[in-house]
Amino acid sequence: MQIGIVCKVIDNFGDAGFSLRLAKALAAQSHRVVLFHDDPVTFHALYPIDEIAGLSLMDAREANHKLKEFSNLDLIVEPFGTSSEHTMHRFDLELKCVCPQTPWVLIDYLSSEDWVEDFHLSQSIDPSTGHVTTFFYPGFTEKTGGLIHCDYPAHLRNMTTRYSDNDLKVFVFSYPNAPLAELIDCCNKTGTNTRIYIAGSKPAGIEATCVTELAFRPQRDFDDLLAKHDVLFVRGEDSFVRAQLAGRPMIWQIYPTSDGAHADKLGKFFERYSSGLTPDCKKALWDCWVCWNGLNNTHAFSTSWQALQVHLPELQGHALQWQLRLLSGPELVGQLLMWRLLQFPTLSEQTDI
Repeated sequence: MQIGIVCKVIDNFGDAGFSLRLAKALAAQSHRVVLFHDDPVTFHALYPIDEIAGLSLMDAREANHKLKEFSNLDLIVEPFGTSSEHTMHRFDLELKCVCPQTPWVLIDYLSSEDWVEDFHLSQSIDPSTGHVTTFFYPGFTEKTGGLIHCDYPAHLRNMTTRYSDNDLKVFVFSYPNAPLAELIDCCNKTGTNTRIYIAGSKPAGIEATCVTELAFRPQRDFDDLLAKHDVLFVRGEDSFVRAQLAGRPMIWQIYPTSDGAHADKLGKFFERYSSGLTPDCKKALWDCWVCWNGLNNTHAFSTSWQALQVHLPELQGHALQWQLRLLSGPELVGQLLMWRLLQFPTLSEQTDI
């Protein structure tokens, strides 16, 4: 099939990261994929060289781009609904004009909320173009679109850690408002061989021999990077999913929203993820999560982090079980392609009249 992906980069690397991962996975299955975007700097950082045949990236802001050349697309995917009236470049509208019959799928944000199952594969009509949009919801159950895991490296599956109390490697990829300074200070005071590897820069004015600042890595190296660490602090959506696939204990910093809805989303996922943990371990992990997200001001993050240490062996076993559950669960790329095959025939499938 010939597939188009529309990605308007809003902020950070989440939308671009997910869109690129989806594009690479589709192209790896011999589909021809063009990723329309509006941020070449971000995409070049994530994808510095052409790695996969059949995948092309196009800066759709260019005035001389010829979208009519793509009128034969069999499927158009729009991750996260980023093509909205709030964005500057509405090349999604141009695509809808030149591809009036092409199925258009909007992949929404990942959530553990109950309503996701009911809205998965629901449809709406764009009043301005008459184009039908199908809503595709990633998730953790059989009634959702699943997660992208067809691309997870085979050599990293079910890989155990080498954790010991005095030799802990902690990976941190966080938003600026995370209490990272507290984590570093806690590391300084414990006197153990714990090392913190930060994706980015440490807070200004912080001196710590236990901290290593990691240079930005392209997406192809991210899974191997996560697998080298014992505990993962991750943020957003793409790194959040890859941390789960890594089978490591994790602390998730959810993207904060002005209406506070992120707190409920965090709780819903934790309820699902923590099932099976002993009560003490579950409480210690939740305390750590809420403090890292700034949702609990009753005690310092360092207190919750120290209390979590004793439960790391249990969390490691739990993380590997969760990894296995995800890898044997619904896979987003396969689910998306199966849905498309159930629609009207693609151009390559149509017989000559």
